[in-house]
Amino acid sequence: MAVSKLALVASMMACMMITSSNGESTLTCDQVTVWLLPCIPYGIFGGNVTSLCCEGVYSLNAAYKSGEDRRGACQCIKDRAALIPGMDYNHVNEVPGRCGTKCPFKVYPSTNCSAVK
Repeated sequence: MAVSKLALVASMMACMMITSSNGESTLTCDQVTVWLLPCIPYGIFGGNVTSLCCEGVYSLNAAYKSGEDRRGACQCIKDRAALIPGMDYNHVNEVPGRCGTKCPFKVYPSTNCSAVK
């Protein structure tokens, strides 16, 4: 069951990569998705954060050039996480700390990404 659920999530994320990007920032939603794709299993199941997930988080943090980039990434993560069945937002928000870094925002269904600085 867990393997088929993970396969479904991976398929959904692959399909979502084809869809819209946030055109107002220098980061695209597709870039954010690719970097954070390895974090999805932790976001759903918890357990251990993989080194690939942490590498993605580091890449995302290094790519922020402006507040617009951070707001765009926030909205992308918020929108795409909402499409994944079983996503645990507490796990999502634990990822940066487990990777030894910080995130300039917390992601929940109610997050106002336009207020991110």
